[in-house]
Amino acid sequence: MTPAETHRKPHVILAEDNEELRTMLAEVLDDLGTEVEAVADGGRFLVCIASHYDKGRAPGQVDLIVTDIGMPVCSGFDILDAIRAAGWKTPAIIMTGLRTPTLTSRASRLGATLLLKPLDLAKFESTVVNLLAEHP
Repeated sequence: MTPAETHRKPHVILAEDNEELRTMLAEVLDDLGTEVEAVADGGRFLVCIASHYDKGRAPGQVDLIVTDIGMPVCSGFDILDAIRAAGWKTPAIIMTGLRTPTLTSRASRLGATLLLKPLDLAKFESTVVNLLAEHP
């Protein structure tokens, strides 16, 4: 690894269909010192992931995934299913307005941290910081 690679900003992909929330979370992530790719739906997220392969980026160069569960094209769970099936172990935060045992269990099986909406921004920030620290 080159010195430039060891000092790179953590790379986060954010998928959220609510434009206002997506913009706010992208700003929070930027303030935390991350490089953010923000997309509006699950389909765009999958295109974004594919572009990482096209650019020769390894899955390990995406440090965190933040996604909503309910989005157009495909859900946050569909996204995580796809990347886990491709072998990505990237930490993930999945957001939802509902908490049910089924959602909690599925998030856990996919290795994702579940956060409830409306988001507590302090909790969101601390979760991001902790996940990035746990998976350098």
